[in-house]
Amino acid sequence: MAIGALYLSCYSSSYAETRALLVGAWKFANPQIPDLKGPENDLAAMDTLMRSEGASDVTVLRNDQVSRTTVETALHALGLRAKPGDWIVFYYSGHGAEAHTAVKGTRDGDLDQFVPLPGFDQMHPDAERFIVDKDFYAWLSRYIPPSVKVLMIADTCHSGTMNRSVDPALFHFVPRLAFRGDADVFDLVARPAPQFPAVLPDTDAAAFPMATPDRPDLPNVIFVGAAQDDQVAWEHELPVTGAPSRGFLTYSFEQGLTARSVDGKTLVADANGDGKISVGELAIYLDSQVRGLSGERQKPRTSFVSGNENLALFAQFPARAPLAPQSPLPGLFSAQPGAQALLATGDHPWTVAASAAQADFLWDARTGKLVRQTGDTVAQGVTGPAQLRGALEKWRAIGALRPYMNETRAQLVIGPQTSGARYGPDALVNVALKHAQDLPASTYVTIFDLTSLGTVQLLYPVEAADGDGKLGPGGAMPVVNTQAVAPYGADHVVALVTAAPPMQFRALLQTLNNQPAAMQVVEPIRKVLADPGAQARLSIAEIYTGS
Repeated sequence: MAIGALYLSCYSSSYAETRALLVGAWKFANPQIPDLKGPENDLAAMDTLMRSEGASDVTVLRNDQVSRTTVETALHALGLRAKPGDWIVFYYSGHGAEAHTAVKGTRDGDLDQFVPLPGFDQMHPDAERFIVDKDFYAWLSRYIPPSVKVLMIADTCHSGTMNRSVDPALFHFVPRLAFRGDADVFDLVARPAPQFPAVLPDTDAAAFPMATPDRPDLPNVIFVGAAQDDQVAWEHELPVTGAPSRGFLTYSFEQGLTARSVDGKTLVADANGDGKISVGELAIYLDSQVRGLSGERQKPRTSFVSGNENLALFAQFPARAPLAPQSPLPGLFSAQPGAQALLATGDHPWTVAASAAQADFLWDARTGKLVRQTGDTVAQGVTGPAQLRGALEKWRAIGALRPYMNETRAQLVIGPQTSGARYGPDALVNVALKHAQDLPASTYVTIFDLTSLGTVQLLYPVEAADGDGKLGPGGAMPVVNTQAVAPYGADHVVALVTAAPPMQFRALLQTLNNQPAAMQVVEPIRKVLADPGAQARLSIAEIYTGS
């Protein structure tokens, strides 16, 4: 179980209520723990979201208000007020870290994940200044009746690795990781037992075992962690530099429950368009969005007891639900004065940033490299405005399509290396479509690539053996075997899954094939996604290539 928690509401009956405890820590007054910018904005966004969903019982704790006692007390009080059918939202945004656990060899692993709270000082341990994952579990199992549903979301991290080289000239992401040292650094002091009597009636006590080293999953809890155990959770100015800093997970969560899909009838996280967002749909949506925003560096983790995947969350279609935000013009900067002046000449799909710190992309005109704010070289061989236009319009196209990704039926998988790895020149790259076995009998797939310079390349179906791209139940999984070749950088492979061959769209791809025309596929894809008869689903995967 990861550290933070977010409890989200769902109206399971006419009298059910949404109750929320929103906790954020971003100022630590400790030179060894960097302050954050995102949690303040995340907390405000979550407060607005909860109240827009009808929650009136909302408690917010910020910075110095956050301690072990205040969090436990607020959670206990929520449990006392909650009625059968309610949902509780307990949200935490801030730093995370790890320490060795006192009891090893259990199902929970040999490390304790914990959140350092404001005032935490590893040289002067104080149990009031940190909360361990086992504490959250103990409080939930003791204070929240099993008749009350809980959705836990933690926008924090507790360990992390990087698997691509980073250009420090333009790496703007901020890790929500308080410490980068080994877990041996920490020797957490003894923590007090739960301070309050159990809220559970005697008849319900057997359904919720008290905290044990093995911590079996609680049947009424759905958990979403911001990242895997070996990853960092990130925050950044979203959607582009100059916007408020946000945690990727919270931003994606808010977007999924507030922005309408292309058909205008449902929310973007409602994959099957039935007017409800299930636990399974939320998990798939957050996974695709966070992976896309982080350049495959961060993958959320969702866990729940089997059967809860079809449980409907609280989300209601807002009266004024906006379309997912359009991808704005990115900021571009070049350190060479002549190149910087060139960027301001003519009509172009970017704004000229005053410095690298204010830019979404950095262009090195001498080497031809285009570096994104993630620190990744996303294009090489960029010699002038024409190549810049192709590369940046590709990123705008992906930004416009990303909110509408729906991987419930099929998901692109890049191999053979791990997700997000960079493939060297001539390295073998496999592009496969992992699809569900229970696909409808009539299911077709169209796969194309948007190269680092924005060139459109149709990948499937192209050969006679591909036929019309039909999958169907148990159909063969399309696999495209290729090599990493120039132009190097970041390619985006796009898969469109439909109930019938999208002949008009495929004809467009044939027309645009081998042309830098990424933005020209956006509206046609949106049109297919909005067509109820198409039953379309969208998956996007990134491939990083080059030395």
